[in-house]
Amino acid sequence: MEFITLLALMLFLTLIISHIFNRLNLPAVVGQLILGIILGKGVLDIVKPTHEVELFADIGVILLMFLAGLESDLKLLRKHLIPSINVAICGVILPVAMTLGTALIFGINLKESVFISVVFAATSVSISVEVLKSLNYLSSTSGTVILGAAVADDILAISILSVMSGTLTGNFSFEKLLLLLGMWVIFGILIIILHKWIIPNLMKLSEYLDATHAPTIFALVICLLMAFFADKVQLDSVLGAFVAGIAVSSSKDYNEKITNNIELIGYTIFIPIFFISIGLNLEFSSFIHDFWLIFLFTLTGIIGKLLGAGFGARISGFDLKDSYVIGSGMISRGEMALIVAQVGYGVHLLSEEYYSAVIISIILITILAPFFLKHSISKNPL
Repeated sequence: MEFITLLALMLFLTLIISHIFNRLNLPAVVGQLILGIILGKGVLDIVKPTHEVELFADIGVILLMFLAGLESDLKLLRKHLIPSINVAICGVILPVAMTLGTALIFGINLKESVFISVVFAATSVSISVEVLKSLNYLSSTSGTVILGAAVADDILAISILSVMSGTLTGNFSFEKLLLLLGMWVIFGILIIILHKWIIPNLMKLSEYLDATHAPTIFALVICLLMAFFADKVQLDSVLGAFVAGIAVSSSKDYNEKITNNIELIGYTIFIPIFFISIGLNLEFSSFIHDFWLIFLFTLTGIIGKLLGAGFGARISGFDLKDSYVIGSGMISRGEMALIVAQVGYGVHLLSEEYYSAVIISIILITILAPFFLKHSISKNPL
């Protein structure tokens, strides 16, 4: 019953803080991130990152990215495939170089510096999706490129992590790399088959079931299974959920109703818990000691993505305003960077000495990212 009580508290406080931030014309998601910091070990230490909290948070981010897929235009994603790849590549190279330089300046050994730079290469688009949705910008050209680039960015970051973690721990082999690539190819083929033939037929089948909200339940099953399969081939589960959303969105007869139902499920319970969970692990014990390292990791983390991804958009033909929007949309790190950091910490690529500084920097970037995105969109309204 303790978790149920804490769940009620978190949801109630989410309402209050979202109301306050909306009234102040600030992104509500930032309020929820700050709420997580207040409730977590950094301040009140009321809510622990327990299995139940993590489970609700995992479902929350899966549903959020499923909604992003439902509201995406596949034709636009295809049209802007090359710009998305340009944005992803440039948005990885510059942050890696800047973070690596910062780590080496502070005397961190080369192996750990390389890994830390990989941590800051990863983009978490889930925060940006929330801001884009709230400003009705998700289906715009810039929003589409951000989503496409985030998918490519995920694959790049996971590829780099897989190769580097194997290389730096001595467990790398070309056989393992080929196996990983093979699994991704199989996953890609599975997506095409599901999108063209299986999912449309499953959605039609739901018409004949005498059950409440049958299409929505079918859509949820597809979402969760795709998230599971993506995780099994060592891709991010949110990538699977996003692809599932795109596939289900092709069933135009159900799309609006399914979207409304999933939004109701997600935003009333799971998605707020995801945003709160990001701040629960933040500790301030090393903040003063590592202040300048945290400051520079945060600064280079923001500038690297903003300029790198923005440059990728610029060379793809976007004007400065659109490039600013796209660069801003790629800043957020969130759960993706936290997962990479946790993997590295577990295999001793990230030491305890610098772990807190990296985590604090990730969370600060995640909190600041929505402000950049909202400002860029205000300068470039639809």
